[in-house]
Amino acid sequence: MTPPVASEVTLDWTGPELLDVAEVQRADGDLLALDASGGISCVDLQSMAVRLLGTLALPRTSVENSNASLVIPRWRLCASADGAFAAVFFDGGRHGFVIRLDRFETTMQLDGGDYYEETVPFSICFITRNEKTILVHRTEWNRLDASDPQSGRLLTGRDLTPRENSERPPHYLDYFHGELRSSPSGSRLFDAGWVWHPVGIPRVFDVVAWLTANVWESEDGASVQWLSSREDWNFPACWIDDDRIALGGTGDWDDDEFETLAAPPGVRIVDVRHGTKAPDRKLWMNAEPQELFTDGRLLFAFHGVDTSVWSVASGSCVKMLEGFAATHYHLRRKELLELKPHRIRLLATTFW
Repeated sequence: MTPPVASEVTLDWTGPELLDVAEVQRADGDLLALDASGGISCVDLQSMAVRLLGTLALPRTSVENSNASLVIPRWRLCASADGAFAAVFFDGGRHGFVIRLDRFETTMQLDGGDYYEETVPFSICFITRNEKTILVHRTEWNRLDASDPQSGRLLTGRDLTPRENSERPPHYLDYFHGELRSSPSGSRLFDAGWVWHPVGIPRVFDVVAWLTANVWESEDGASVQWLSSREDWNFPACWIDDDRIALGGTGDWDDDEFETLAAPPGVRIVDVRHGTKAPDRKLWMNAEPQELFTDGRLLFAFHGVDTSVWSVASGSCVKMLEGFAATHYHLRRKELLELKPHRIRLLATTFW
């Protein structure tokens, strides 16, 4: 019997160039799309119907000392799971906006700080706790906060004591926050930031403890796990489940040489419950991944032109998608997306 062929669908985009998309679950669609005019549309991926929700005036933004090896300066989009709120923000910059989509009104003006912001993506993500949507966002280079996206109310208010005799106050964090990724349940946050030298040191902490018990948890709480050092910090990553995360790059850190040792391209899978106390699992690949996605069973790695598909359980490559440049993954629909300025390709992954 011939196995079924994965279905592919293409949506031709006739509006202004597409900049980014985000998965949602709304009555009118499954995907939000941000275009170059500042328009945010909702796309029904079943019928391919597109509805413009509103248009945001995107300010002209430039990045000083832009370096492609650090971060690509661009407008991006993220959304709450229910599609009630969207955030539009500029990677490599300091500003962003939160929009309540049913009224298409701006509820928050975001400022991530102006200290080496060009070195990192804008630190931001939505999480859901006790059926409430919460926005986690960088408010200074070394500070994260949680806010109510509807009212803008700060949920993690705290103040450092002033310095005395040039000594750092308690809870001071010497760390440049990077891209944030929430675990599937929203219980943990992964932060791909860096410290001076510079060197990347990704870290993980417990969101529940931060929001309910210790307002300083994101700085120096008991749940903070510092993962392995590395020369870069803008690397692909995705949570496999609440305990394991896949990170692009397999090279180990050499403390004596203060560098990442040369290693074959691939991915390391880290159990964040143990941090650096347990060896990482490594999957060797033919080329370094530029993006990583997962449904918990399969790991998808985009390599610049092609996308490879890997079994998380066995570590074997089960499929090579030649010419498919996966840029996003729709977890609920189990579809890879390839986003182009005037086209979205969707490829179902349930057959592998």
